This record gives sequence, C-alpha cells and structure tokens, in this order.
Amino acid sequence: MQTHGARPSEAPPVRLRDRLCPPSAGDPSQFTGAAVREPVHHTVQVTDPTSGACLPVAVFEYLPEGRTTARTVVFVHGFRGDHHGLALLADCLPGDRILAVDLPGFGASAAFPAAEHSVAHHAGAVAEAVDQLQVPGDAVLLGHSYGSIVAAHLAGQDPWRWSALVLLNPISEPALSANGSVVDRLTAGVAQGYYEVAARLPERLGDAILRARPITWLTTLLMSETADVRILAHTHDQHLRHFSRFATRASLAQAYRASTTGSVVDSADRLALPVLLVAGTEDPMGSPASQQALAERIGVVSPRVSLAMLPGVGHLLHYEKAPECAALLEGFLAG
Repeated sequence: MQTHGARPSEAPPVRLRDRLCPPSAGDPSQFTGAAVREPVHHTVQVTDPTSGACLPVAVFEYLPEGRTTARTVVFVHGFRGDHHGLALLADCLPGDRILAVDLPGFGASAAFPAAEHSVAHHAGAVAEAVDQLQVPGDAVLLGHSYGSIVAAHLAGQDPWRWSALVLLNPISEPALSANGSVVDRLTAGVAQGYYEVAARLPERLGDAILRARPITWLTTLLMSETADVRILAHTHDQHLRHFSRFATRASLAQAYRASTTGSVVDSADRLALPVLLVAGTEDPMGSPASQQALAERIGVVSPRVSLAMLPGVGHLLHYEKAPECAALLEGFLAG
C-alpha cells in the first residue's frame, strides 16, 4: 500500500474525560499516515423506480495521484452516512480512482420522491450512477455496513460487472432476526421504534429528535472502540458534521428498516466473484461466528473469498482501521 503524508505518530491514549468530552479533531494524516484527498463533486440524474421521475444523486470522485491509468473503486457508505465516512480509506488508496456515491436520501443526494428507500432501490441508484459515469468493467465495488448489503445486492445481480467485491463490517445477520442475541435484538428494536416514532411526530419535534447532537454523541460513544484519542476525536467530529445529513424523516426510517431486516446473506448465493470480508471482533452487528458462516456460504459460489477479522475493533473500521483496511484490499486484489 502506498501512502503519502506524515508518518503516523504515537497514539495518545483515550482517557475517560476524552470519551465524555471529546477534544477537537486534528489532521487525520497524523494517524493514517496518508495525505488528505479532496474529491470532485459530480451530480447525475437517476430514475425513481416507482414514479419514473428523475432525482439528483451526488458522486464524489477522488482522482489518482501520478497515474494515467488507475484502478477504479466504487464506495457505498453505511446508514446515516455519506461519502465522508469512507474518506479516510480513500486517503489510504492514493493510487486509485475512487467514486463515492451518496445514496438517495443521504448527504448531497435527494430522496426518492415516491419509491421506498430499500436495498434494491438504493442498489439500482448506484448502478445507474455507475453507468452514467462510464465506470470500467474491471472496477472494484466496496460497501460498509448498510452499504455492504447494498453492494452485495448489486454485485449479486451482475457479478461479472465487477472484478471484486469488498465488504467492510458486513451485516452478516439481520439485527432483528432470531439469530441475534437478545441484547442486539432489543437494541435494534428500540432504535427501530426511535426512527418510526420520530417519523410520525409533528415535523419540528420529530426532526429535532433525529438531529439531536446528544443522540449523535451517545451513538458514537457506544460504537467507538479505539484507544487513540485522535481517532476518537475525528469520529465524533465527522458524525456531528454529517450524521444528520438526511433528506427526510420518512426516508431515514425506511432506510433504517432496510438496514435491520436485510443482510449480506440475502445475496450470498449469487456472489460469483472474488469477495473480501473485513470485520471487527467486537462488532455488535456481526459476530465472528456469523462472519465465518457468511464467508463459507459465499465460498460455495465465489472463486475466491477471504475473511479478515481485526481484533479489538467494532463497527467503525472505516475510521479506526483505515490503513489496515486499505492494506488488506491491496493484498487481496494483488493475490
């Protein structure tokens, strides 16, 4: 893996007061060792699958450094995220052309005017955006969290369209299924009620609840496993800046429902392409056993599947282990 920028310095430890009151975020190159890349913003028009109307979808292109020809990697972000969530990974892949899509209803993309914000409809929007930007047939498709479900669905529809599929923190079992632990199912059920109720409250009240900074802070606090105070500060900063960039309360509730009722397992039997799975051993949304089971199921049809479990990290690999994820991607593709 090639990186450009300052070498990562020694990690300052996370103290209790840092978790309760995170410090200001600094330059992420201090912990990634990679220079920050600035993307070019494109807007493409995709079709609402229900009404046939067009809506603008944002795609952010990171141009490769020093190459006339480069590998293309398409990024699909997770629930309540946008292209910013995978920016550290883009920094750590400076030689690649990265196309990061903001899914309809998130970031700089409009919501579907009539269609449900479902896995299938989100995958269709990514497919349309990719076609309009003339992405080459040997491109790599990468998804994180909810984006792993969307990316797997898209790859499963046409596995020969992509040279490989990379899934970070893949959702290996539905959060609301009977296979999850009682605590996981209870947590997912409470969150589902939170989104459903907020969508039905009067607009001003419901919107205020969904965009409340204390909720974002608490969510980040519970999900973070890092012992590096710089990464913790960066994660809080990014979530506070971008976690509430959703289009409507209804689209958010629909997308949450899709993220908790589906999983990569739904597409596993159709993934007839090389697949890399990268997960954290402490990820509450996919136990090591379920990740292993997913890899074995994909392996029935995939010509090559690899599972990497990173110890001591949870559901925020894209923030906490970006250089490691980039190195695993490079190694897998080289192999």
